Amino acid sequence: MLFGVHDTDYFARMRTRRLPQGAQVVGEFALLPHNDGTTRALWSAAGEIAQLFGSETVPTLPMFARYGGRVARVAESCSEGQGAFIDALTEAWGWRGLALRDPTPRPVCEVPLSAVAPALDALLAFGLDSSCQMLDDADARARACQWAWAMRQRIQHYAAARPNDSLADLYAALYPEVLESLYGGALPDTVGFTRTTELLRFNTRTAGLPRFALVDAFVNPATRRACEDAYNASVADSPIYTLDEFGEGALPFDLLIPQVGRGTLLLTERYLVVLTPEPQIVRLPAPVGDVHALSQVVESRWGDGCVLVGKAITLVPMLAHEFVFVFNERGSPYLTRTARFLAQLHASGVAVRVHPILRLQYPTWDALGAARCVNLRLPSHLARAFDEPTLCSDVFASRWRTVVAEQQHLLAQLARVHRPRDLMTLLAEREGDLWRERLADYDACLRVLAETVGARADALRQQAHALHAERRALIAEIQRHPKRFSKLAPRLHALKAEIRRLNAERRQVGRTPDAEALRARVRQLECEAERARLAMIRDAYLTAEGLLQTHARPAAWWFLLIGRAWFEACARGLQARLEPLIATG
Repeated sequence: MLFGVHDTDYFARMRTRRLPQGAQVVGEFALLPHNDGTTRALWSAAGEIAQLFGSETVPTLPMFARYGGRVARVAESCSEGQGAFIDALTEAWGWRGLALRDPTPRPVCEVPLSAVAPALDALLAFGLDSSCQMLDDADARARACQWAWAMRQRIQHYAAARPNDSLADLYAALYPEVLESLYGGALPDTVGFTRTTELLRFNTRTAGLPRFALVDAFVNPATRRACEDAYNASVADSPIYTLDEFGEGALPFDLLIPQVGRGTLLLTERYLVVLTPEPQIVRLPAPVGDVHALSQVVESRWGDGCVLVGKAITLVPMLAHEFVFVFNERGSPYLTRTARFLAQLHASGVAVRVHPILRLQYPTWDALGAARCVNLRLPSHLARAFDEPTLCSDVFASRWRTVVAEQQHLLAQLARVHRPRDLMTLLAEREGDLWRERLADYDACLRVLAETVGARADALRQQAHALHAERRALIAEIQRHPKRFSKLAPRLHALKAEIRRLNAERRQVGRTPDAEALRARVRQLECEAERARLAMIRDAYLTAEGLLQTHARPAAWWFLLIGRAWFEACARGLQARLEPLIATG
């Protein structure tokens, strides 16, 4: 069994120079939340952390709209400004990611540890220290804080002792230590560790390995067109680029050139191009027709240390040709498109052999009941959902599924509520006296408006309608007897003037100071109700989706924070299944 560090992945991509309010800047790095506003396009791969119960679960603007939330209406009336309001409303709870402020993307293996260490410590302080404070029991909190501090010290000492190492070197050193802590001792001899800079090293000695067979299919003229068509079809209707969007001859693979950078490979009959920050161009003496010829060109130009890594859709089938990938229940949103790509290849007659993936289904929150009872200080959204500020861990384990179902029901209920009064009625049922008083105030304002402004406006409208009817009758009489026009014209003009006067008076009825004050209060109450709806949607979504997400993808160090009994119970209840990447039959 191999555990790997994906050190050829980009460290992070921010795609914006504007930081949200409260962003923590440490040197050339920024510690950022993920929201659907300022940091919508943030992608942090190798410097992220989630507090206990936290995850990168972003309550998006479309999600709020789906459940009846009117974000724009509320945001325009916020004193803090629309941008700040949307950032706060849509922020993923308990999650932070590091991003380089330099817009040039950098792979993890080339991020200097000496540069990132202070920012990494700030990230750990956010995740570890804040999680320790969620333990209400003094002894449990002290043990957790001691472990958290030891972890931070371990990283600080490593960085000080190895100033020339990369962030990937640190991760490679920590990986076995964390797993041994979870395992409870030395790991079996069958466990090994690697990194993609080793696993996907590409040169004339490694090009024949099965992991590069898919690359050969893309390079070989006999199968290249079928591979390109299958890839483009698999990423259609998605934000992922089709190959032609990269340029002529693009392949769905990147080449990492040491000290130069990582970039997409473009291969034509005459040129090999690597789209690194400073593009690398090689004129070919002859067309490249297979993976071996490609490795000769790469090695002769840049040496034997380059790494050839698949893009999001092709990385898994590259390695699945030789290994069995392990994914958690929600692992990799790209797998559906990968399966589509492989199915299209198979239909085109291109033989690609891939192992199935191994799916792991954790009993994370169910297994929490096996740990010695630890009183947990719940985050505010969970405290409201469980109706308890603190909860014993075994009670949490027994109730969490019911609470998720309740919050999902609440979201569906909110989606069906459209009228302001119905919303306030729901709020009164759930929130109690405050909203009962506001609902009574709302009804009283509407009643007074109806009895004064409404009644007077209706009377004027009815008078105007009667005059309209008389005017239509006169016009009909004139059409039948044109000679009577001179006699009836004065009355027509008088009716028209009176109708205008009545309409003008009706428009002014509601513009008295008292009426304006009543309407302003109605709008205020409606806006407050909509803001309360947004808060309810946020809490319900973070609870329901957040707990399901963390149940499927817990952070390993959470187990060390609470106790190994939780991890052991989780291991005993683990379920695994093989999932084919290519449908059979």
